[in-house]
Amino acid sequence: MWRCSYIVFLLLVSMRVTSTQNQPTTKELAEKAQHEYATGHFADAERDFRELVKRDPNNIYAQVYLGQSLFRQEKYDQAVIPFEKARNLENAGIKLTLVQHRILVDQLAMSYGISGKSKECRALLESAIREDPDYPLNYYNLACLNAQEGNKRELINDLTLVFQHRDHVLNGEEMPNPRKDSSFEKYVNDPDFVALMKKLGYE
Repeated sequence: MWRCSYIVFLLLVSMRVTSTQNQPTTKELAEKAQHEYATGHFADAERDFRELVKRDPNNIYAQVYLGQSLFRQEKYDQAVIPFEKARNLENAGIKLTLVQHRILVDQLAMSYGISGKSKECRALLESAIREDPDYPLNYYNLACLNAQEGNKRELINDLTLVFQHRDHVLNGEEMPNPRKDSSFEKYVNDPDFVALMKKLGYE
């Protein structure tokens, strides 16, 4: 199974839209949606983040959190849409921090991968590696994809690169254990995979 990131994306929702008499302000709605997400009420968070992006489609943070809310409900196909919108906004010039950018790419790649959108996933990850070669989980997600597609030599190379860059993992995120990841299930007895796991300290 594809690794799931539980890092909370920093929410900096725009507060430009005010209320009508019967509707909460954007600030009130953002605070409510953020609380719903933080407390695990993902369906409620989805509803309120949908309203936020309806009010302001250019709110990149609300788009990301809508994607996160869908992802946490295992609605991976649907999560792709707001994650892609956030990427388009970023490409149009709305700046994210490096950490935020990495999380967005990570979540979109996993959404693509789980949804069976292999072509889109590969294109995203190869681009991300060119732009940000230090981030280890880009290589890990690519290894998952190569495992899924039966590309053993490539996945061995990708996993090697993951652990060469392990010092750049995000704060609060742990390096995954490939031996416990179902993406690599059919390789657990493969001699090359076993040798690499031993080399990396996974006995």
